[in-house]
Amino acid sequence: MLLLLKEEIKMTTSRNQKYMLAVASGMLLSLAWPPLPFFPLLFVGFVPLLWLEDVCSSSKRSAKNFFGYSYLALLIWNVLTTWWVGATVFGTKDISTALAGVFANTANPLLMCIPLLGFHRTKKRLGERWGYVSLVAYWITFEFIHLRWDLTWPWLTLGNGFAKFPQVMQWYEYTGVFGGTLWILVSNILIYELIRKKIRNAALPRDIIKRKELLYTTMGILLIPIIISVSIYFTYEEEGSPQEVVVIQPNIDPYNEKFNFSTLDQQLDKLLKISNEKIDATTDYLVWPETAIPQGIFLNDLTEDKTLKKVKNFFIQYPDLKLITGINAYKRYYSDHTATARYAENINSWFDAFNSAIQLDSSDRIPFYHKSKLVPGVEQMPYPQLFKILEPLAIRMGGISGSLGKQDHRDVFQSSDSIGVAPMICYESVYGEYSTEYVRRGGDLFFVITNDGWWGNTAGHKQHLQYARLRSIEARRDLAQSANTGTSAFINQRGDISQQTEWWKPAAIEATLYANEELTFYVKHGDYIGRAAIFITVLSIVYSLLRLFFPLRKNAAGSIISVEKI
Repeated sequence: MLLLLKEEIKMTTSRNQKYMLAVASGMLLSLAWPPLPFFPLLFVGFVPLLWLEDVCSSSKRSAKNFFGYSYLALLIWNVLTTWWVGATVFGTKDISTALAGVFANTANPLLMCIPLLGFHRTKKRLGERWGYVSLVAYWITFEFIHLRWDLTWPWLTLGNGFAKFPQVMQWYEYTGVFGGTLWILVSNILIYELIRKKIRNAALPRDIIKRKELLYTTMGILLIPIIISVSIYFTYEEEGSPQEVVVIQPNIDPYNEKFNFSTLDQQLDKLLKISNEKIDATTDYLVWPETAIPQGIFLNDLTEDKTLKKVKNFFIQYPDLKLITGINAYKRYYSDHTATARYAENINSWFDAFNSAIQLDSSDRIPFYHKSKLVPGVEQMPYPQLFKILEPLAIRMGGISGSLGKQDHRDVFQSSDSIGVAPMICYESVYGEYSTEYVRRGGDLFFVITNDGWWGNTAGHKQHLQYARLRSIEARRDLAQSANTGTSAFINQRGDISQQTEWWKPAAIEATLYANEELTFYVKHGDYIGRAAIFITVLSIVYSLLRLFFPLRKNAAGSIISVEKI
């Protein structure tokens, strides 16, 4: 009788219940996301989706049904956490920004459905165990690719979900954010299996024993990483030589003032005034935000630019001071030009526009770095070599239309005392392995210069700052973030935030940061978890195709013969 009950008990749901499961998954993931404090919900956010997949597997159009419910769940998650991407604030009527937000919040969940559908197909063809392995591999492979192609949008990488709580993710110095993604997915699978076994096998003593073993395994997977992380957190000590750093938040309206050419002189005077009130002879670094100097500066004539000369003359009394600032840079081409270059009749030549950072000090040398992780649709037309003809459709933001130029490698600003600074621009700080190249090239400190005021006082600028904590832990680097407006702050090597500024208020803050030269395991080896996932993904696809063309068969006794035995 017990065996009969085991076979008959099924997890059945009505159509309305399926919708409720989809909504529950989207809500759980949304509530777990920074800046909200409910990160434990990440460990159950996929449980309703796994339940849905199990239920949909028995239907005739299982893939279509599972896709529909999955898309609803992921759409809710995207909209509730990143709705601000398309926000129009400060009374502006920027329709293009709103359309960009709609596209991001509807297209991204569509892409997220790809690994889920792959998991569904693999599970049906190869069985549960291989199906669950494929889910982890497919999802991490998706995130790995999503960090690297021209339509990149890494904001909802699962491992980012712990950003508000550095106490539980100190081991990111070994794994990066993909370690967090792996932790979340495995935990969800184990918790779902516990629930399913409780429903299906509650009356069977043998299965009760197996369920207890699964319970202990799940508790270990959940608790051991936290115990290790807390231990590291409370024993870690800052390393490196001390550097006195001042960060400026000028608070200039990005829509109505910043790129208004009639106010450029006043903006510079404001920056200089706030800086002068905070710096002194002991200050090593002064950090201004992204495009702090918004007027276009040609790199061909960088040392002769009047604005930069004015800034250098202002700080001539501080010979040891280094200023890191963002600029709008241009480069004129006299012969060959890049795919992103545009032609200007007034100068009779091709030129590229860049979102750049420079370092000014007492020397005549002015090193520069061009932002390379450009915002799709806002700062670049994806794959410009292919879609150059569509560039006029690129969204206008920050006074520049069309695709910006970029560089293929990270540059580090060196000082005379051999301290290297990594000049991250805007959301470049959301990319883990990308940021490690700064460290391998000699970056001892992370400086993030940004302009987070585009989306108003929403979760956008708060999430951006939280994600910077991940980079500090992965590389064990102190970090200073200077925002035009948004949130400026300091972050130590444990990921703790200090001296966080208020929204929409000018500010100058000062701290001692430690320039660390040591390389973490993650800096040395990068996203090895992502590459392992790609290998397993390829293996799963090949094995699945083999099973498609060489399905399992039964012998005369009814036993299954594997592909290898056929």
